[in-house]
Amino acid sequence: MQQIFQNVIINRQELNSIEFEKESIEIPLSPGGEETFEILITNYGSPTHIHLSVSEELKGLITFLRDNPYVLQKEYVSAVARIPQEGKTLIQGQIFITAGYGSRKRGFPVQLGKTDTKPQEHPRDEVYAVDEEEELNSQKPVTRISGSRSANGSGRFSSFIRKSFTGGFPASAGRRTYRNVSGNERLSLNMAFGGVLLLIGLFFLYFILPSGLQFKVSFAQSLLFSILFVTCMTYVLLRIAEEG
Repeated sequence: MQQIFQNVIINRQELNSIEFEKESIEIPLSPGGEETFEILITNYGSPTHIHLSVSEELKGLITFLRDNPYVLQKEYVSAVARIPQEGKTLIQGQIFITAGYGSRKRGFPVQLGKTDTKPQEHPRDEVYAVDEEEELNSQKPVTRISGSRSANGSGRFSSFIRKSFTGGFPASAGRRTYRNVSGNERLSLNMAFGGVLLLIGLFFLYFILPSGLQFKVSFAQSLLFSILFVTCMTYVLLRIAEEG
């Protein structure tokens, strides 16, 4: 069964009156396509002839199999819509209905073809290339300028001790200049190193000396030595961390 695109009503309001059930119709076709449809004519008055025609834009594109039918009550008029292979993709015009032997004429808009409603998209290759580049950048390993702390720890410690006693700090990546440590900082650092060495020496002497020469250490003295040792080591380690 062919699709009914429009219902035309005549003689309902008054003699030779023309009404349309739909304000406009759309016939979706692609270039080279063809479709047959029907227009229903409903007559509320005396039997009469009507005439169907199209505007200039639709001439040759919409053809009525009967363009002057005699309508008793209801009549189906078949029509063929086509778009040439090289024609426009969207054509707009009108279909006219003439009643009362030319005394009344009305038309309704017709859109023939398809409207491209898809939003413009970027080429898939370009999108994939951008995504792949972002993924590679996110997975790229970070190059560390400084070496492993475990591998270079002893070298840094010895360099730090040497520079502390000579009064300067090493340059960083060849772009920083040597700076001199103030007298107070150098003095406190030397005292910390001296305290650590003194405490370590006393600790070893306690075990190395013969039993007759060993000295006795009370609990208060051992606690004081422990506090001094921890304080000096903490200060030295903080300076090493600051230098690193």
